[in-house]
Amino acid sequence: MKRTIKYILTAVCVVLAITADAQGKMTKKTAIQHITGEPFVHYYAMFDGVPFYQGDWLTGSVTMKSGETYNNLQLRYDEYKDNLIYQNNVTNNVIIIDKNSIEHFTLTLPLNGKVETFKPIVNKNLKDQSGRYFAIILEDSISVIKKYESKEEQYSNINMTIKKTGAFVHKEIRYTWDGNELNAVPRFRRKLLRQYPEHKEELRKFFFHNHIRMKNDDDVRLLYQEINKFVKGH
Repeated sequence: MKRTIKYILTAVCVVLAITADAQGKMTKKTAIQHITGEPFVHYYAMFDGVPFYQGDWLTGSVTMKSGETYNNLQLRYDEYKDNLIYQNNVTNNVIIIDKNSIEHFTLTLPLNGKVETFKPIVNKNLKDQSGRYFAIILEDSISVIKKYESKEEQYSNINMTIKKTGAFVHKEIRYTWDGNELNAVPRFRRKLLRQYPEHKEELRKFFFHNHIRMKNDDDVRLLYQEINKFVKGH
């Protein structure tokens, strides 16, 4: 009798565990399906390469303006059309997430685990009311942001064997952003020093002591952290 009761209790526990697991998966599926958008259409077959940041699908998260955050999503950032693409592993749908609904999103690089955060930024110079996605290097009074872009480069002689008309060329541009204006980050120290003549000597010493390289994101972040101290009067 005791053995029979033991078997019954074990079976009940297994059923409850399976049910709980199924409910958890169902909740996860339902939550992910709350992310909607228009279907993504493959458009780049006639070009060599792909227009995506880092090329492949990346694991990331999306935080909506309504407050929800969805983690462990399969995402691609389309640099050419400036769209965030999401692959729903439950329905196998591939969609473009509505930019107006996104507060920010993150992408994790598989090789080093670095996480980049992107935000849609609206500026009159961009001529896009929904904004364009920028990677955030530093958020402060003067923020530093980066634009990843893919441009078409047409081939002068089309290879009829592979029938490719061109290739995607990737580039990165850093900007400062004060909430109103976008300005390109100077590529050379001399130009940056001319922008802050009243702090020229302090910044020159800062460059020297910290071995600042304008091509390095971490160095540029460190530099503008110092510049923000000057701006705030610290």
